[in-house]
Amino acid sequence: MTEITSRTVFITGCSSGIGRAAALRFARLGHCVVATARKLEDLADLKYEMGVGARFATVQCDVASEESRAAAIAKARETFGPIHILVNNAGFGLFGPVEYLELDDARRQLEVNVLGPMRLVQLVVPDMREAGWGRIINVSSVAGRMVLPFGGWYSGSKFALEALSDALRLELMPFGIETISILPGPVKTKFVDNVEVPIRGREDAPEAYRRMGDAMRREREREAGRRFEISAEDVAGVIAEAARRTKPHPRYVVSGPAWISVVLRKILPDRVWDRLMVSHYGFDTIRD
Repeated sequence: MTEITSRTVFITGCSSGIGRAAALRFARLGHCVVATARKLEDLADLKYEMGVGARFATVQCDVASEESRAAAIAKARETFGPIHILVNNAGFGLFGPVEYLELDDARRQLEVNVLGPMRLVQLVVPDMREAGWGRIINVSSVAGRMVLPFGGWYSGSKFALEALSDALRLELMPFGIETISILPGPVKTKFVDNVEVPIRGREDAPEAYRRMGDAMRREREREAGRRFEISAEDVAGVIAEAARRTKPHPRYVVSGPAWISVVLRKILPDRVWDRLMVSHYGFDTIRD
């Protein structure tokens, strides 16, 4: 078996945030790193951050495109050989009332957050099985364990990713391949900039929906910059630890607020959780 620092890491969504931090972390640990993004120009300055002597490649990969996925994996193998660690990090958030979100938008949410990552798993598992060792790390979300208003499709994609991670963990265990799910809480990244809220500007939306949306945006603005927000580097550290441990945990919940949210959702009855949500966001005061 190859030494751990000789193993190749393929990471999606490296243009910023967790993906970029993970690429830098693995490179500094001596791994061969394939950093990918939907737009290759977003990775132009990454090689300078990785430092002299780092073994890395920047590759274009749109996780929603089969042609792009296959080409990126082929380029990675051509550059460094078999892939041993896959970090499925690319994703975006689609938020809004289920009633108003277009199904085409929902399909894209599932393609990027679920189907694309699982197709990459299918493409790299043969390398891992041949090596008798592998790590599949799916960057999920605390939203994969709890649902907020307007977050139905986003949470749906993360719940699906959690379920598939559990299935993969069992199916691939006989081959020495570990599947790990990472659930960050509030993270200081550009993720919010990539959140799509199609209901914005819709004059036909009920007043209650628009006021709910305003309440949730105000809450997010209040949360921004609070001490409990962790950095992308913190999450990258957890990803690297999980990839390198002999027996990694199946699931890492990153940050105190994430733990609290997951535990509360698990122990509270549905109706109690509902009352907690409407009270927290002020929905109980909204009337048409």
